[in-house]
Amino acid sequence: MTEQLLAARYRLEREIGAGGMGRVWRARDIRLDREVAIKTVDLSGVRDPSLAGRFQREIVLTARLTSPYTVTVFDGGVDGSTAYLVMELLRGESLAELIARRGPLGLTATLDVARQVTLGLAAAHAVGLVHRDIKPANVMLTEGGRVKLLDFGIAQLTGQADPHLTAPSMTIGTAAYMSPEQAAGLRVDAATDLYALGCLIMTMMTGRPPFDGDQPVVVAGHQINSAPPRLNQRRPDVPQGLDALVAGLLAKTPLERPSTAATLRALEHLQGNPSAATVPVAVPPPTPPPTAAPMQPTRPYTQPAPAQSAASHGVRGPAHLPQQPGSWWIAGVLLSLMAAVLVAGLAVNLSGLALTNLGRAFPSASASARPSSASPKPSVTASKKKTTTPDPGHAVALAAALQGVQLALNSLPDSAAKSDLGQRWSTTSSRIAAGTNPKDNLAAFEKAVRASDLQGWERQAVLTATGIVKSLL
Repeated sequence: MTEQLLAARYRLEREIGAGGMGRVWRARDIRLDREVAIKTVDLSGVRDPSLAGRFQREIVLTARLTSPYTVTVFDGGVDGSTAYLVMELLRGESLAELIARRGPLGLTATLDVARQVTLGLAAAHAVGLVHRDIKPANVMLTEGGRVKLLDFGIAQLTGQADPHLTAPSMTIGTAAYMSPEQAAGLRVDAATDLYALGCLIMTMMTGRPPFDGDQPVVVAGHQINSAPPRLNQRRPDVPQGLDALVAGLLAKTPLERPSTAATLRALEHLQGNPSAATVPVAVPPPTPPPTAAPMQPTRPYTQPAPAQSAASHGVRGPAHLPQQPGSWWIAGVLLSLMAAVLVAGLAVNLSGLALTNLGRAFPSASASARPSSASPKPSVTASKKKTTTPDPGHAVALAAALQGVQLALNSLPDSAAKSDLGQRWSTTSSRIAAGTNPKDNLAAFEKAVRASDLQGWERQAVLTATGIVKSLL
C-alpha cells in the first residue's frame, strides 16, 4: 500500500469514521471513476491470528446481501498489511447521530426505522447471517429516507461459525444492545438480533437503551440478570401494542421472543394502526426477576444525576452494595454475584436457557449433570458405598463461572496479554468443562495470568473470576 493508493485502485481521500474493527474512508475507485466507502483494518503488529480471517469472512458474507436495507459490498481483499472492504458510499447520518442531535424520536419515525431495520435483518437471517451488533451507530439514515444496516464485521453464519475464527466462549458486541445469551458468551442466532432490535426501539423512543453505563461488564451483567424496564414506564404515551412487542423482544430466553417475520408483521400492523392495543403476534409478558433466592436482587443500572460531583460518578451496582473505586472491584463483585445466583439455583434468570444453550456450549458438563438412566452394575461393595445424585445446578453454575472468566477477559483493554490469555482460556475452559484435570488446568491458567503483563485491576478482575471457578471444582 502506498500513502494514498490502496490496491493500486482506490485513492483514500478522507477518514469519515473509526471503530473497534478499523477505519472508514471516503475514497475514489480510479478504475471506475466513482466514489466509494472503504473500511480498512491494519494487520501489522496484530498478534491475534483470527483477525485477518474474520475480516475476509466479512467480505464474503456481506457480499451475499442484496437487500436495499443493507449496505452493498463491491470489493475487498488484503494489500500488504492492510485488509480492506469496498462498499457503496452512503450520504446521511447514523441513527446515533440523529438521536444525539434531536433526542428521542416520535412514534411514526420509530416505527418506520424499526420496520426497515427488521427488513434488513430478515434479508440477513434468510441467508443464515446474524449481525450481532445492532445499535444506533450501525443504522444509517440515508438522504432518500432509506434505512441501511452497516457493519456486518462481527456477523457469523448461524450454526456454522469457524471455531478457529471466533472461539465459542468469545463475547463480541456492544453491551447496551447485547442479548443475555450473547453477554454470557453462548451461541447466538436470529433471536439475538431481535433482542438488540428491542433495545434499539427503546433507545429511539426514550433516548437510552434498557440498561446503560460506563462499565460494559456491569451492563452485560444486567442484560443477563435484571428484568428490563417496560417501554411505557419510561414513555407512557406509547401504544400498548408497541409496549407489548418490545417486552417480547426483550425476553431473556431466545425462544420466547417473536420471530423476525412475526416482528415485521407487528411493526407493519402498528404503522397502519398506531394506537393498536395488540399486535398480531404472541408476545410473552416480561419475565419477572426471581424472588426465591436468599439474596437481594440487582436493579437496572441508572446513570448518576447530572448534579453529582465528578467524584461520585462511579458505576452503580446492586442496591445493597457500597460504591468503591476500581474497575477490578466492579468486575469481581459482578462475577461473584452471577456465580452466587447460579449456585443458589436461579441460573441467572436463564432457567430454560441454561439447560439448552449452556448445555450446548459445555456438552460434557451438562451431560455429567444428568443422572444416568442405566441400571448400576451389581457390586459386592455396593451396599457399603454412599450413592449420590449428580447436581444439575452445580454443572450450570460451573458453566456460568467459566463464562464469567471470559467476561472478565473481554472487559480488558486490547493488548497482547489479553489476546494470549484469551486463547489460553479457550483451551482451559474446554478442558475444565470436559472434566480433564480441571484443578491442574485452572492452576496453570492462574500461573499464566500472574506471569502476564496484566497489572492492577486488570489482573485482579481475571483472578477474581478464576477464583469463582476454583470454588466450584
